[in-house]
Amino acid sequence: MAGKKIYDESKRRFTMTLTETAIQWLELKKVELGANSLSDVIERMSREKLPKKVNSGKL
Repeated sequence: MAGKKIYDESKRRFTMTLTETAIQWLELKKVELGANSLSDVIERMSREKLPKKVNSGKL
């Protein structure tokens, strides 16, 4: 949900256009990770890959 606080940050709405292949891959990852949504998959994966400084919301 946009605006909901998570990871000590507010969420904001962001629209993406993806191929069916990318969507299917994200759906598989959703099941693997036990994520709540495709956006949760992207959030988790990005936080896993970003340096701690960026993860804290500070650049």
